[in-house]
Amino acid sequence: MTHELIIIGAGPCALALAKSLADSPFQITIIEQADENHCANPDYDGRDIALTHHSKALLQQFNLWHELEHIYPIEQAKVFNGQSVKSLDFWQHSGSALGYLVSNHDLRATLYHSVCMQDNVQFMWQTRISQVEKVATGYRVLLANGHSLTTPLLIAADSRFSNTRRQLGIASQVTDFARTAIVARMSHDLTHQKIAYECFLYGFTLAVLPLSEHESSVVITADSDQAQQLIALDEHAYAQFVMTAFGHQLGKMALCSQRFSYPLVGVLAKQFSKEHVALIGDAAVGMHPVTAHGFNLGLKGAHKLAQCLCKAEQSGQPYWSTTVLNEYERYHQREVKIMYYGTNGLVHLFTNDSPPAKLIRNWVLNVSRHCPPIRKAITAKLAQKTRVF
Repeated sequence: MTHELIIIGAGPCALALAKSLADSPFQITIIEQADENHCANPDYDGRDIALTHHSKALLQQFNLWHELEHIYPIEQAKVFNGQSVKSLDFWQHSGSALGYLVSNHDLRATLYHSVCMQDNVQFMWQTRISQVEKVATGYRVLLANGHSLTTPLLIAADSRFSNTRRQLGIASQVTDFARTAIVARMSHDLTHQKIAYECFLYGFTLAVLPLSEHESSVVITADSDQAQQLIALDEHAYAQFVMTAFGHQLGKMALCSQRFSYPLVGVLAKQFSKEHVALIGDAAVGMHPVTAHGFNLGLKGAHKLAQCLCKAEQSGQPYWSTTVLNEYERYHQREVKIMYYGTNGLVHLFTNDSPPAKLIRNWVLNVSRHCPPIRKAITAKLAQKTRVF
């Protein structure tokens, strides 16, 4: 049986690609090893995603922006280094928000409930893939139950640890940061005034991201040994640790969700496409979360791929060809590489507590603080107020 497009994985970027193709003639099969309820009613997982203006515009184009349950604007961002009381501040001179926080589970559910209504999409739930193999007309996907599907175009969207990417023979660069992110929601006495804080403290990093007026998403990034010790603390001791680290800027704080932990590993595929194949989302690039651009890059890439496929179909070109997919490859590589390597460099610098690194950290922030063009350029990159192509 031949399917015009098979997507392996039903994560947010896979769903965004399907949504971008809602009005196209493509018939899409999405294969997911989890059950339907995992996508339809995902559990809260502690992760809150910072969306850029570009991502907001795409979700508005999909008529999904107002379907999200909660949207929290970020009006200002402050970056602190070590114990310094001076911060590097970012804001939009137009008065608009820098970005918007939404819960990962809310975003996933909203995308799924829209995509599942599309006539051109079918899901295969609780389906494991044993192998993908090249055939004359594209790729054959062998399922664990013994059945198989054949497609002219296979899309890998099965996480940064993609088994599909490996079977396709596409190498990847993996950066294990040997650090763990602990995420939780915390209540506080004082209002955050819609300000996001990123504190590069010595030994660990603390991010406090504004949700409702007296609630924030708190992210601690530490080496894995320290992270285990922090997770082992009781709720009161953990709250005391966060309050002290944050200098009691929000008054008394308390946990209002459970704590979740995620090991931090960055992944960059050596290529994002070849004939009959494309990689999207974390299967193409898995970002460190410090710049909050992982999903934003994935969403842009998925939408660009959809555009390339539709343009090819309309002009009568084979949409699975390297000529068509190279356009996506060039665009997404250009978008991703500067952000990926820049983010990794930032992480290595601001998690290095050696005396020379501390001096460089202070110098970088001081130069940025006193040079408006640099601060303006960083603000533009954070907000990404670009047109929707």
